[in-house]
Amino acid sequence: MLLSSYLFGIRFFTFLTVCALLGIVFLFDPSEIGNAGIVLFFLILAFALIGIFLLLLISIYRKMLGDDTAVVYLMSILRQSILLACFITGIFLFQYLHILVWWDSALLFVFILLIEFTFRYFSHSDNK
Repeated sequence: MLLSSYLFGIRFFTFLTVCALLGIVFLFDPSEIGNAGIVLFFLILAFALIGIFLLLLISIYRKMLGDDTAVVYLMSILRQSILLACFITGIFLFQYLHILVWWDSALLFVFILLIEFTFRYFSHSDNK
C-alpha cells in the first residue's frame, strides 16, 4: 500500500482528534464534568499527540530515507509516536496531579526509553 493512502487516514483522524481536543478545552470545563471529563481529556490529548507525532516522524523518515523505506519502518514510527505521546501526556498528568518535578519527568523519560529499548531488543532477537 502506498504511503499517501496511509497519510490521508492519519491526517483525517488527527484533524478529528485535535478538533475534539479543542472542543473539550474551549467548550467544556473537564473538572466540572467530573472524573469522566478528566479521563476523556487525557485520552483525547493522547490520541491527538499520537497523530501529531506520527505525522511529524513520518515526514522526518520520508526526508531522510525516502517513501519506500519509510513504509518499511511504519510500525516502528507508530510505536515511537505512541511512546512520545505517553511521555507528553504523562507530563500533563503529573502537572494536573501537582507532582511534576524534574526528577519525575526524568524517571518517566527513562521508563519510556527502557520500553523503546525493550521493543528494539525483541525485534532484533526475532530476526536472528
